[in-house]
Amino acid sequence: MDLINGEDIEKMMEILNPVLDETTLIHIDDEGLSKLLRQYWFLQQCAQDIVEKFPFSYEVVLYSQYYWFVNFKNQYFLQFGYDGDMDQQKFLLIEKISNELDEDVDWDLIEDIEEQITGKL
Repeated sequence: MDLINGEDIEKMMEILNPVLDETTLIHIDDEGLSKLLRQYWFLQQCAQDIVEKFPFSYEVVLYSQYYWFVNFKNQYFLQFGYDGDMDQQKFLLIEKISNELDEDVDWDLIEDIEEQITGKL
């Protein structure tokens, strides 16, 4: 399964020009981390618009949310150290995937995402 890449996310953000609710986001002065977090937040808040207006299934959007959050989380840990709340958020995303896909989680894909992101560090 192909996930939504950063370039596609940026293009969709330009087209949709969403007003994201960032009130619950942590504020980070690092531009790269902030970009990763915004990409994840966009996928989370605009999932239905993405499915309706672009050639991505809801399943792809869900796994892409996971990818971009784990990418952000791991980069954050490298810069600022471990944060248990972020690890908890990762497990909540897996729970969301499970619930949304009637417990049909692609565990191989989850593992591939983890390995791919860990390999980048």
